[in-house]
Amino acid sequence: MKMFNMGRVPPVTFGAGRIAKTPDLVTALGGGPVLIVADAILAELGAAQRLLDDLAAHGIASDLAAEVSGEPKETLVDTLSARARDGGAKVVIGFGGGAAMDASKLIAAVAQSGLPVRDFALAARPLPPGGLPAIAIPTTAGTGSEVTRTSIVSTDDGHKYWYYGEDLMFAQAVLDPELTLSLPPHLTAWTGIDAAAHALEGMTSRHASPAGLLFGCEALRTLADALPRAVADGGDIETRSRVMWGSMIAGLALHNCNTHLGHNISHALGSLARVHHGRASGLGLEASLPWLVARPDGSENYARAAGALGSQAVAGALPGAFSDLMRACDIPAELPPECDGVSEAGLASEMKSAANYGMSQNAACPVAEADLDELAGRVMQLPVAAA
Repeated sequence: MKMFNMGRVPPVTFGAGRIAKTPDLVTALGGGPVLIVADAILAELGAAQRLLDDLAAHGIASDLAAEVSGEPKETLVDTLSARARDGGAKVVIGFGGGAAMDASKLIAAVAQSGLPVRDFALAARPLPPGGLPAIAIPTTAGTGSEVTRTSIVSTDDGHKYWYYGEDLMFAQAVLDPELTLSLPPHLTAWTGIDAAAHALEGMTSRHASPAGLLFGCEALRTLADALPRAVADGGDIETRSRVMWGSMIAGLALHNCNTHLGHNISHALGSLARVHHGRASGLGLEASLPWLVARPDGSENYARAAGALGSQAVAGALPGAFSDLMRACDIPAELPPECDGVSEAGLASEMKSAANYGMSQNAACPVAEADLDELAGRVMQLPVAAA
C-alpha cells in the first residue's frame, strides 16, 4: 500500500435534537463567554434563539454575531476576531452554512493573536498559537467544513483565498439534521452536490488514499440515493440525516485527499460572479470529468466513483453518472444569470491564479496552463440561464 497520512477528526455528536448538547460541550471546553458566528438569515428567522436560550439556561454568557451573508469576507473575520478578543470569549461557535463554518474556525484560530487574517492566507505563515476552541453546528449539509482543516475567505472585491492548518479543526461538531429541515429544495441540491463533488474529487485526486476511497465511495453511495429524495421531500428527517452523514464523510474525503479541477473551476467562477459555491462546483466538475476520464491516469478510481454513483464501474461511465445526479437534483447544465459577463479568458486567468492553480495540480493527470484554457472554454460553452 502507498504511504499516506490521515488527519484527525473532531468528536462528532450526531442525531436529531442533538443541538441540546451544546451547553455541555461548551462547559467541557472551558465555559463562556461564547461568540456565536452565525448566518444573518438564521437570526432573522429566529433559528438561533433556541441555542441562545439553552446557553443562558446553563449560565453561559453568549454574544450572537449573526453577520455572515454569502461568502465570508476578510474584513468580517478581522472585525469578529477583535469582538471575540475584546469580549473575552473562551469558545467560538459556528452556526449556519459553510460560510459561517469557515469564518468561525478562522476567527477562533486568529482572534487571540491580534494579527490580520490576511497574514495567514495561502498558508504564507503558520497559524498563530493559542487559538480558541470552536464548535461547529452546521445548518446545511454540503461543505463538510465541520471536519476539515481548511477555510475559504474572500477579499472585499470577491477574490477567494484559502487558509490551511491543523489549528483550523473544530474541537467539537454537532450534526443535527433537524436544523436542515427548512432548507429549500434548490439550496438542498446546491449544498448537497458540493458534498458529492468533495467525495468524488477526494477519491480521484493525485493524493487519493485508502482513507479517501473509503470515505469518498461511501459518501457517493449515500448521496446518490438520499440527495435527490431530500430535494424532492425536504421534510423527511431520515433522508435529511443520511444527506448530513454523506456530507460529513465527503468532508473526510476532502480532508484527507483534497479537491482538484471541479473546485479549481468553481473557486475561479466564484471570484468573477456571485454564484453559489455548491452549484459552481457541480458545474465545474461536470465540465471537467469528460476531459479527465479521457486520460489513463486515475482510471481505476474513476471507475470506483462511477460504481459508487450506481453506474457501471468503468471510468468512461463517470461523467454520465455525475450528470445524472445533477439532473436528479434539478440542477440544469447551465450557468446562472450572474455569469452573463464572465469571459472565457477571464475564467482561465482566475483558474491559473495563485489561489486556485494548486487545486488543478491535484488532479490524477498532469494539467498544464493550456489545459486550463481548454477547460475554461468547456465551461463557458454552457448556456447562461435567463435572469
